[in-house]
Amino acid sequence: MRDSIKRIAQQFIDSHFPEADTVLIGGSAVYGNLTKESDIDLIIMDETETPRIECYHFLGWKIEAFIFTALSLEVEFQTARHIGMPTIIKMCAEGLLIEDKQGNGKELQQEAKILYEQGPQLWDEDQINKARYQMTDLLSDFRSSEDFEESLFILNKLINTLSELILRADGHWFGEGKWVARNLKSYDKDMCDKLVKYTKAYMNTNDKTELIAFIQSTLDHYGGELFVGYKRFFL
Repeated sequence: MRDSIKRIAQQFIDSHFPEADTVLIGGSAVYGNLTKESDIDLIIMDETETPRIECYHFLGWKIEAFIFTALSLEVEFQTARHIGMPTIIKMCAEGLLIEDKQGNGKELQQEAKILYEQGPQLWDEDQINKARYQMTDLLSDFRSSEDFEESLFILNKLINTLSELILRADGHWFGEGKWVARNLKSYDKDMCDKLVKYTKAYMNTNDKTELIAFIQSTLDHYGGELFVGYKRFFL
């Protein structure tokens, strides 16, 4: 990580959150893959603040501040495990500790590392069946759609739902945006490569045959399509 990022982050904290107990830098700045569009992600523990995400421009950089109290961070950790989105857990586990007034930073990172390694809560049969039902509906729409623009939006939801089913049913983290692709590739590179291959083929030829067959065969590993007999009770 460039020393300039650390200096900017420290200056930002001194200016905007002088009461912060613990601060970590996360995201691209830690992994060394900053681009011209990158921002500086900060996890800020401050008991005097209201938990929130807030964005800033500071010294020519975009700053994305995730502000927590100890209680709100614990709630965030448990929520992340429930929904399978590890963003904050991962940032805490792998981030660079730049402020630790009370000496709790390393303990926080250790807790986050343990939670990240444990993975999210495993999907039960009801959650798997819900995804199968959604996939069945989406596949039906995709197969029957003759409008290319509509098909693209259906396919986007179809791929996202399939990816979530694959990862969550097998106890792996899901994600958003680029992290769906990264987590899926990390879990099963061959399967991910095939999904991309058949999607590209469809985009180039408007022929859905191979893509639909691949999605169906992948879904079969989790029980296949589901419509008749499916039920879910409303709260």
